[in-house]
Amino acid sequence: MAKFLAVCQLDTFASGTMRNIQIGKKKIVVIRQGDELYALEDRCSHENYPLSDGFLEDGKIACAMHGAEFDLKTGEALALPAYENVKTYIVRMNDGMVEVQVD
Repeated sequence: MAKFLAVCQLDTFASGTMRNIQIGKKKIVVIRQGDELYALEDRCSHENYPLSDGFLEDGKIACAMHGAEFDLKTGEALALPAYENVKTYIVRMNDGMVEVQVD
């Protein structure tokens, strides 16, 4: 059964920043851009490099190793050398807390 787990307080999570978290064996990067929250698996599908070491652009994240880009909403690979998508997670704000849904 899927459940939401608290990651951090929203007021400590500035826009344009990201946080990497680990829930069990899952490594997840949580991103805030403006009022939007996103969560993706924290690995580039090209070389398994942490996306949380990368760079944020409007609506996407770029891997620091080779520049592969992924859509924040869908996890779709947008630029080579990556061609496989990354998993996304449902993320929400609840009572001032950022929460990620995990299995």
